[in-house]
Amino acid sequence: MNRPSPDKPASHRISLLATLQQAHFRVATLMMLAVGFALSLAALVALRTAADQNLQLVARSIAYTTEAAVVFRDTIAIQESLGLIARQESLASAQIVGVQGILLGRYIRPSDSLADAVGDRIVALLLPQPTVAPVMYQGRRIAEVRLRGDGAGFVGFIFMGLAGMLVCLALGAVAVRQLSRRIQRDILQPVQALTAVTYAARFDRATSARAPASRIAEFHQLGEDFNALLMEIEVYQTQLHQENKSLSHLANHDSLTGLPNRSYFRRRLTRALQDIQTTGGGLAVLYLDNDHFKSINDRYGHAVGDALLVEVADRVRAQVRENDVVARLGGDEFAILLAPLHNVEDAARIADKIISSMAEPLETRPQDHIVPSLSIGIAIYPMHGQTAEQLLRAADRAMYRVKSQHRGQRHIFNHQTDGSDSLHPPEKREVL
Repeated sequence: MNRPSPDKPASHRISLLATLQQAHFRVATLMMLAVGFALSLAALVALRTAADQNLQLVARSIAYTTEAAVVFRDTIAIQESLGLIARQESLASAQIVGVQGILLGRYIRPSDSLADAVGDRIVALLLPQPTVAPVMYQGRRIAEVRLRGDGAGFVGFIFMGLAGMLVCLALGAVAVRQLSRRIQRDILQPVQALTAVTYAARFDRATSARAPASRIAEFHQLGEDFNALLMEIEVYQTQLHQENKSLSHLANHDSLTGLPNRSYFRRRLTRALQDIQTTGGGLAVLYLDNDHFKSINDRYGHAVGDALLVEVADRVRAQVRENDVVARLGGDEFAILLAPLHNVEDAARIADKIISSMAEPLETRPQDHIVPSLSIGIAIYPMHGQTAEQLLRAADRAMYRVKSQHRGQRHIFNHQTDGSDSLHPPEKREVL
């Protein structure tokens, strides 16, 4: 059975697993980026404060160390002390300026790399003003120290922060993957199983399928409810099938004898003729009528008449093959379809067996013994007819020939002796 095409092509639809994976990845990425940015910002602020305090200490140390040299204007000592401390503390630049604005000493770190240039730019952004410390002598300001820190530490910190965020992103991706696997196991697998059961029930009418148990309570309860619904549908379908089967049997079978009725026999005969016309072969139609049935029914009552019909039906059915069809056409008349039939003698032999099976009396009361008797007319395809109506009419005429001459016998239709409609009384002109 073809499934109805959805409103939107399946290739344009995203699965639940992909949706959850994307949502988790986005949330995890944004969260880690936000946390990383916040931590990096806090670390930069802390680093800026620490660097500023460190530069203040270095500036005061330089002021204290060069105090005597500044007093005596010993520029060589000032330069040596300034360069020594600047190199030890990794300063980008340092200078000592007198109160009149005279430059007393200066140190500039050699800068010949991109990292130094980037570091200086970062320091300029974080610490735009140089760190200043006064050089005091006898409570009087005689000069001041001006410093700028090296940005290499800032650059290293930034690269370490970026590396840390990348590591966090990688760990987050692994965590999202593990979470997706767990979601697939705990959520998607029950949903997929329930979907498969739903499709099977909808498109394949497979109501025997059941949703498996789930670790999640809500999915487990949903599966249990769905299974209960499928069980009710299965029970309902079974009952409906039984009712349809019973109705079909009632529509195609005689309620008294359980044999197929006239309409069923006509359909089977028509189908058998179609098959034979394709595959070749022959078949026979036997028309059976109970002898003296009306007198038995009038003398012993309808109950005995019904018992006689049931007994005759059982005996007739016992003498034919499994694939042959025995039907009650109505009243005390029966018909038999013998298919396939290899020769006429087989039909005559079966008719003789049926007649012989009627020799056993039917005991209704201890003092009454009713012996069934049948008159049988036989029509052979294709000699006596090409259609179901022709064969039944021929078999009926052959049967009436027996009843009019020798009851309790069988007779094969003969065109010369049985072909005239004058053989039939008005009430038996038309069999079907």
